Amino acid sequence: MKMRIMNPDKQQFTCLLTLITLFVFPLSAQQKLTLDVCRTLALEQNREIRIAQNEMQAATHARKSAQTQYLPKVSFGGAWLRTGKAIQPLENDLFLPVVPFNTIDPATGRFNPEALKDPETAVNTLVFNPETGAPMVDQAGNPIFKNYAMLPADKLVFDHKNSYYARFTVTQPIFTGFKITEANHIARRAENIAKEKEVLTRAEVVAKTDEAFWRVVSLQEKLKLANAYEALLDRLVTDLENMYAEGIITRNDVLKAQVKQNEAKLKTLQAENGCALSKMALAQIIGMEESEIEVDTDTMEKPPLSMPASFYQEISPDNRAEITMLKEKAAIMESKRNIERSRFMPDVALTGGYGWMNPNPYNGLRSEFGGNWSVGVMVSIPIFTWGERRHDLHAAKLKTKNVQLELNEAREMIDLQIRQNRYRYSEALKKAEMTGLSRKQAEENMRMAKENLMEGRSRLTELLEAQLQWENASSEHIDALVEMRTTLLELDKSTGEIYNHLY
Repeated sequence: MKMRIMNPDKQQFTCLLTLITLFVFPLSAQQKLTLDVCRTLALEQNREIRIAQNEMQAATHARKSAQTQYLPKVSFGGAWLRTGKAIQPLENDLFLPVVPFNTIDPATGRFNPEALKDPETAVNTLVFNPETGAPMVDQAGNPIFKNYAMLPADKLVFDHKNSYYARFTVTQPIFTGFKITEANHIARRAENIAKEKEVLTRAEVVAKTDEAFWRVVSLQEKLKLANAYEALLDRLVTDLENMYAEGIITRNDVLKAQVKQNEAKLKTLQAENGCALSKMALAQIIGMEESEIEVDTDTMEKPPLSMPASFYQEISPDNRAEITMLKEKAAIMESKRNIERSRFMPDVALTGGYGWMNPNPYNGLRSEFGGNWSVGVMVSIPIFTWGERRHDLHAAKLKTKNVQLELNEAREMIDLQIRQNRYRYSEALKKAEMTGLSRKQAEENMRMAKENLMEGRSRLTELLEAQLQWENASSEHIDALVEMRTTLLELDKSTGEIYNHLY
């Protein structure tokens, strides 16, 4: 998405100029607000923009958090355990056979059964049956030795009821099936979406400000028109009362004019109420008091001399923030699909640490802390999950296709929106031109009807009708001028030109 970013010095100068406008020339004196000033105030004061900025900062922190998944994690843990009974590993006394030294293999340090084949060694080690001369065996078939060392069960007791454990652990992921990589992609895309959402929120605030501004302009102009129409009828009633006093007209003519006069007063009251409500809406957007609102209407009568460049150029829907957000969403769904696929792969991590235990297992289980280090590799290989991973992968693929369909549909709808707004804007320009001509014609018709009435060549009803036509034509011209501005705003929104007014 292309945006025109204002130079920081220029932006500071614009804000300073706005502050000077608001405080050096107090709004209590009804200093008129231009559209640009209203936009600046709205962008500075609007709560929705601050919310979007906070969400953007939160997404930035989430992206930075995801980057830390590449780094090793260091943790510390400890435990205390108290047991109610002493630990006795042996159920019964243990008898260990005693063998001569020459049965021990000097290379391995283990008992060598082949040494018992020596008759002299066997006689000195094993018990023989005096009748058969064969070595005696127990019920399990093991030979019976002459000498045994007894290990009493009641002596091998660990009476440490309090046990302590503490450990520092370092874990470094080596391979996770690209889960961490894709999680970082998702976090980065989410940050981009948050940035685009902030831009979109600014554009919506500018659009709401423009709509509220032109609504105030329209109702202020209609209030002026109502006052002018009421003044016309006031002068007419005065003239008719003088003519009635001279016997030129009847009382009925005066009453007809007075009825129109009362209707005009009601229209004035309605215009005042509508203007007050529209100012309240604008004040809420730009963060000001309703009593301080007075907009500049001098530019309303100045229609554009030519069509905007966006009216003729081929505009790509990709200029819109909504399309950029959908593209990022499609990339996120692609990463989520890759994460589901990575669940079929093993997870490998390197782990190491240093721990302390009390009782000390490295020094006769004394009541002291003994430490030791360890290094290892952990591997987790998923084997069978009843099809859970396969179903999740299919669901992720379908969601990815849906986002792509949404993106294509959004492009088509934006293209249609641009075409519709171009037609509406060209119609609004023509309507403003035609209603301006109708207003001039109605004003001339009203002037001629008044002259004819004063000269006795027409009736009062013709003048009243001409005045009403002038009032209606003027009101329609005001609506057409405001419609011309609002349709141009809609065209800028659909083409993305509105982003040039955000900074």
